[in-house]
Amino acid sequence: MARPAIQLYTLRALQMPLSETLRRVADTDYEGVEFAGLGEETPESVAETLAETGLEAVGAHVPLETLRTEYEATLEAYRTVGCEHVIVPTYGEAGFESESAVAETADDLLSLADRLADDGFEAHYHNHAYEFADVDGPSETAYDALVARTDDRLRLEFDVGLAQHGGVDPTTYLDRYADRISLVHLTDTIPGDDDTLHVELDDGVVDLPACVRAARNADAEWVIHENGLTTDPAATLETSSDRVRDLLDTR
Repeated sequence: MARPAIQLYTLRALQMPLSETLRRVADTDYEGVEFAGLGEETPESVAETLAETGLEAVGAHVPLETLRTEYEATLEAYRTVGCEHVIVPTYGEAGFESESAVAETADDLLSLADRLADDGFEAHYHNHAYEFADVDGPSETAYDALVARTDDRLRLEFDVGLAQHGGVDPTTYLDRYADRISLVHLTDTIPGDDDTLHVELDDGVVDLPACVRAARNADAEWVIHENGLTTDPAATLETSSDRVRDLLDTR
């Protein structure tokens, strides 16, 4: 059964220690958190706060550059936290601009996935919007090409709002790649402007109930909310937790 979580990047403007942010999250209906760094806290302190609050470490967004330059230290930190899913949050638009570029991206991500697996972590790729441009006529998007050129070693964290922003129906992709998706980013968007890449849930055009149904059908472990453009993170935390819980409880 899919469970609710929040990507902590949403709450970065709360300007409080990560441990206090985690306690704020624990007071809502969210059951898990997805990290985007640990701030100034030690991994041990974060692990203690997770144990205290009962929140689960769903995963961590780790930039490729960090994985290339600070691999051992990063993995040791998240191992201490109890986080087993490492998510590449973006590869960069250049990695999806042609069939040959996608092939190189796929090889790179599979190599990373193998290395992470050897160290006890599961690799995921989180889409942006640009992966849904066509690379082989109208029959194949760059995202389709990436999935075709990789395998289950690379899991998919599918962001429904960014997919919608990229011009595709997110439920189609949730159904198409259900066997590769275990984490779903439940985001809303208004296509056409980067300023509305993320909006509050129900303020955009994403069919949220349909996406949650598709996430359930895909046996996703977690439905994770993110709004990286919120101007009121405290309000976003409260309203989104209620909405995500309501969506997950509705059949």
